[in-house]
Amino acid sequence: MLSTSTTSETPPGFRFHPNAYDLGAFESAAGTCEACGKGRTLRYTGSFYSVDEVDYICPWCVADGTAARVFDGEFSDYTGIDGVSPDPRVPADVDLDEAMEVSTRTPSYSSWQQEQWRSHCGRPCAFIGDIGASGLTDYLDEPDFAADVDGGLGWEASLLRTRLSEGGDLAGYLFRCLTCGAHRLHVDAS
Repeated sequence: MLSTSTTSETPPGFRFHPNAYDLGAFESAAGTCEACGKGRTLRYTGSFYSVDEVDYICPWCVADGTAARVFDGEFSDYTGIDGVSPDPRVPADVDLDEAMEVSTRTPSYSSWQQEQWRSHCGRPCAFIGDIGASGLTDYLDEPDFAADVDGGLGWEASLLRTRLSEGGDLAGYLFRCLTCGAHRLHVDAS
C-alpha cells in the first residue's frame, strides 16, 4: 500500500479518474509539494501543462485545484474534453464546471499524443483505464461504444478489433459515463 503523507492523511479520490492510484498517476516518493509546501510521500506522475517546470505535486493539490491555480496549469487540455469548443463563441455540449474539474482538479492519463477526455449525457466521463482489442467485445452491445469502434473515431474498425492494445503503439482508453454507465473509447497512436 502506498504511504500517503508525512501526516498520514488519507489521499483524496477523484470522481473522473477513480482508479488514479491503481493506474500509477501517483508514485511513492518523499518530497515537498511545490504547490502547498507540505512534506508528502505521494507525487503526481502524469501530465501537467504549465509555463513553470513543476516536479512535485501531491494528490491533495491536484484534487482541490491548488496546483492548477498556483502554476496556472491544466492536467488535461480543457478543449480536449468532448463538448468543449476551442472557440468561446460556440456553446458547450458538456457541463462546464465538470469540464473544469477534469482539466484542473483531476489527474490525467498517459497517451501518445495528447489526452482526449470523452463525454456522455452532457458531462465528462470517468477515465477507467487502458483497453485492448480483446476488451472491446465487453462493450460492443452499447451503441455509443460500438459507434466509437466502428469508425466514429476515424479509425478502421478492423484495425481496432485486431491491433488495439493497452499501452501499445495503437492504444485504447476506456471511459464510463457517470450518469448512465455507458462506455466510450478514445484511441491514440505513436
